[in-house]
Amino acid sequence: MNPVMENILTRRSIRSYEERQIPAESLDQILLAGTYAPSGRSLQTWKFTAVQNPQVLARINAALREALRTVAAGPGTHPYVVRLKAKAEREDSEFLFHAPTYVIVSNDRENVNALADSAVAMENMMLAAHSLGIGSCWLNHLPGLTRHPVIRGLMAELDIPDHHDIFATLALGWPKNSSPAAGPRKDVIHIIR
Repeated sequence: MNPVMENILTRRSIRSYEERQIPAESLDQILLAGTYAPSGRSLQTWKFTAVQNPQVLARINAALREALRTVAAGPGTHPYVVRLKAKAEREDSEFLFHAPTYVIVSNDRENVNALADSAVAMENMMLAAHSLGIGSCWLNHLPGLTRHPVIRGLMAELDIPDHHDIFATLALGWPKNSSPAAGPRKDVIHIIR
């Protein structure tokens, strides 16, 4: 099988990581892969903020807990948000899966292609990580809270531009367990010839 196709077909979301850090060279390659993703009009307005410092990772997790605890939940609140809010009430809540590396993908909120550009950069980084034997998982906690004052403060601490919003985040690390088998694929392909 073509190695690119094999990499695509065998990549899985990993939610349990070893404590050891990934090599600096591997992180550099993963981030480089993100920069080579296509972007609308080749504007490349994204920024990839990689965090490996344990104290900063703990601060991110604490900011997520704090922000989620203040989210107003009502009858129309999505069940996922309700579960996250309940999880945030626990003192031991961990939203980053104890990943030793965490990448925040932010982008200029005025760029109409910011979400799509960030998404293809994320896929490039996840595929690059998998090709190096490193596990990854796309996390959407921060993007949903990107306008929350606590998260805006965190972004300022992390030197993320004020005109940016967070569009995606990525947990990275050595998988603690073997990758699960792929689930069955849905019948979504329709070809008109």
